[in-house]
Amino acid sequence: MLLSLWLTAWILGVLLASVSLPILQAQEQLEPKRQAEPFILPTWDGKVLKSSQLKGQVIMLEFFQTSCPGCQEDAPELERLYKQYKKRGFTVVGISHDRAGAKVVGPFVTKYNLTYPVVIGDLSIAVSYIGITPSNPSFRIPYIVLIDRKGVIVGQFEQGKDKEATDPKLLEARIQKLLE
Repeated sequence: MLLSLWLTAWILGVLLASVSLPILQAQEQLEPKRQAEPFILPTWDGKVLKSSQLKGQVIMLEFFQTSCPGCQEDAPELERLYKQYKKRGFTVVGISHDRAGAKVVGPFVTKYNLTYPVVIGDLSIAVSYIGITPSNPSFRIPYIVLIDRKGVIVGQFEQGKDKEATDPKLLEARIQKLLE
């Protein structure tokens, strides 16, 4: 009797798992994808970067501050990824949220020999891409947003929540899939 109850419970568990897994996968696929908002931002060296200039590329936005230790560690890795994949249509855009702006961003770019575009961010881009609100006015950096070739946000990774925010290997695997 005890064995048959256990066997019945086990069979029920297997059946429920096999039914619920496809349902969960279908729910993941049904989540709406967000189109990336257009932006026009000043670069650290006085130029302007328009998101329309990046159309058709796989884009990684990295929200950072020059004083952030994780951002300092990421800079050389992001440069490596940019150089390795830019010929395949990949670009990195660093978005600084330093209050001192170009005064501190310029030395950061020079120190890490960054060749990818680095812009001075403002509140509007953080609202558009990260979704900060008056009730949730902050985010942890580095914060990374991946955008596919069609301009759709396909990944958002925040320091302390998502491993991709500080693990270049995980991030690179995602980039490779988007470039296929």
